[in-house]
Amino acid sequence: MGWRYLMFTVGAITLGIFFLRTVVFRFKESPKFLVYRGRDDKAIAVLQHIARYNGRECTLSDDAFENLTNEHSSINSTSDLIGGGSKQREAGLGQKLKMEFMRYGMLFSNLQMSRITILVWVTYMCDFWGFTLAGTYLPTILALKNGSIDVSLKETYRDYVYIYLPGIVGVLLGAFMYNVPAVGRKYTMVISSGLMGASIFIFSAVNTQAANIGVNVLEYFFQSMFNAVLYGWTPEVFPAPIRGTACGVASFWGRLFGIIAPLTAQSLIPKEGFSGTSINAVLYLAGGVTLGCVLTTLLLPGNNRLAKSSM
Repeated sequence: MGWRYLMFTVGAITLGIFFLRTVVFRFKESPKFLVYRGRDDKAIAVLQHIARYNGRECTLSDDAFENLTNEHSSINSTSDLIGGGSKQREAGLGQKLKMEFMRYGMLFSNLQMSRITILVWVTYMCDFWGFTLAGTYLPTILALKNGSIDVSLKETYRDYVYIYLPGIVGVLLGAFMYNVPAVGRKYTMVISSGLMGASIFIFSAVNTQAANIGVNVLEYFFQSMFNAVLYGWTPEVFPAPIRGTACGVASFWGRLFGIIAPLTAQSLIPKEGFSGTSINAVLYLAGGVTLGCVLTTLLLPGNNRLAKSSM
């Protein structure tokens, strides 16, 4: 019943969060998104709700929102709003599809933006490939390695908990390094992705209980640190009108390669099951592709230019 109890527990937690999300915390849609879609009245209602929550008064009107149709009037951006305000309400289906494709075109509007878009996509591909492989096969590899040195299954599960707990500290360190001027976003990602990939390679070369725990603690620590910065930085680097599109497409590529990675690794495993050689082959595949994040993040513009590109 052990694994069933685990499923019951995870399912109950998920249902509890679903209840909180849909009943207790009734989140509102982004006002800017509603303006893009020409639903100014709903955008104003959301802002009035936020104002009431904060004990303030909201005096915005439909006329004020219509002025946001062109973001040249804003001091925050020089990018056009695509299909904002009345354009969305008056457009036909074909025009709306054209407006949506224009968002994707803005990802390649100039050489600098094209460079950032492609590098972000490849970074997500390499990142998801590496940590999906490491996470998918870690329980099996850890059990086989520990089994060969006479470590019980109970201790292996305990080791698994030890490996993942320090990831919380990795997220906090990533958030701290994010704003260190000499390091910043770019070099935090370069350093953490390099150490993440190196940890996976080291895991293939060691096999004591302490080493198996320690190396995997480092891998998950730096993985958490890298993703904490990557997920916070991605929306920051793209202009506001296409920020959601850019993040969504990057996540799509990451998820797709997260699916492909285990299928590819499965071809390296003999029919009779894992062996020492096939374990290392999977780890090399995970670590090698993860190190691709080092190259893609190194090729990104410097920290200052990254900040300016989102303006």
